[in-house]
Amino acid sequence: MGTESIKGKKLLILAGGPYLITLVERARELGVYTIVTDYYDTKTSPAKLVADEYWDVSWADLDTLEKKCREEHVDGITTGYSESPVECCIKLCERLGLPCYCTQDQLDFTRDKVRFKEVCRRNGVPVVKEYSSIEEVDEFPVIMKPVDRAGSIGVGIATCKEELKPVYDYAMEMSYSKNVIIEKYITGTKVDVYYEIREGKINLLSTSSSIFGKDNGFKRVVQSAWYLPAHAHDLIVKEADPALRRLISDLGIKHGYIFISGFEDKGKLVFFETGFRLCGGHLYNYYVDLGHANNLDIFIYHALTGSTKDVHIPTNGNPEMKCMTVNIYVKGGTIGKIDGFEKIAAMKDCRFTSITGHVGQECRDDKAILDKVGMYYFCSPSAEKLQQDTADAYQLLKVTDTKGNDMIYDRIDTSVISHLWDK
Repeated sequence: MGTESIKGKKLLILAGGPYLITLVERARELGVYTIVTDYYDTKTSPAKLVADEYWDVSWADLDTLEKKCREEHVDGITTGYSESPVECCIKLCERLGLPCYCTQDQLDFTRDKVRFKEVCRRNGVPVVKEYSSIEEVDEFPVIMKPVDRAGSIGVGIATCKEELKPVYDYAMEMSYSKNVIIEKYITGTKVDVYYEIREGKINLLSTSSSIFGKDNGFKRVVQSAWYLPAHAHDLIVKEADPALRRLISDLGIKHGYIFISGFEDKGKLVFFETGFRLCGGHLYNYYVDLGHANNLDIFIYHALTGSTKDVHIPTNGNPEMKCMTVNIYVKGGTIGKIDGFEKIAAMKDCRFTSITGHVGQECRDDKAILDKVGMYYFCSPSAEKLQQDTADAYQLLKVTDTKGNDMIYDRIDTSVISHLWDK
């Protein structure tokens, strides 16, 4: 049936930030009538400008949205990239009797780091050691984070007893529920595992490894780049994939996209958090290159039909395809110029670019995670080609403050890229 099952239907998308632009564009490509809603102006919510229609209504104003959805005969609702609008999507869909890929219980398990580790243990997934209070900490460093925040919000690292309380207080301040998890700081390589679920079938899409900023120390958790598949892909498939699949089945997930984060250290794997939503890596174009579905389609089709059986699966994927994702974080100051993203987007191997910062933005450098002004990624079966692409892109990109000083926090050593996938 293909797109005929969704063509002409009305899809409401909760939130309109820069990350939602591609979701709106993809829905329109599939013939869907798109509506974006939040209370921000179009400068803050540029996805409104690419939608067929937009409402200046908060995605949290469920009463108003319920009424408008009924009046406008909205056929489906979706969102992405943050748990808060996902929760509102669940509630609004329940009110309107519309399908939602996620239940409240599933969301609670995946966004609460403590509950997530409980379901990990239940299914044999190894987890990071944790402490119930700062008084119990018996080794350093430790990392603390709100149990209910993502994207490194509220994260801090304590390297001695004197740093325990200030780091704890910061994490507590950023927690919605005023709950903090305290874990052993793992010095290995951060890895992520990505799955799609369609009609109850679990499919491993890929894995990734992170490259952290050279000057992070113990004060920052800035990830300057990701590369896919992970250096430990074969280890993950052998040692963790069966247990991770049990975890997904245990949660009763039938449709959607889930990513699970952990560390690999000297051949050992441990996991610490997950996200059951679209992820900020925007890896859907890479997945298509591999021969998988565009995972945006899973959310669009399910929202409008309650099914993912009509999602298109490409037949010409290359399983040898690799991906190099570069994140651009900036030092403190006021952004005076952002230049080069358009030229990077025009490069042959570039599959995605996003600008999330803007001229005049005041950026702080006193946080564990700095301000991110954009990202891009390249796909190729050749590691050498990805190395050249990354080096060329750094030459094209300029982010400067109002005095002309370079603001880019970290540039990875591109000379290592050709060896990232060496066995």
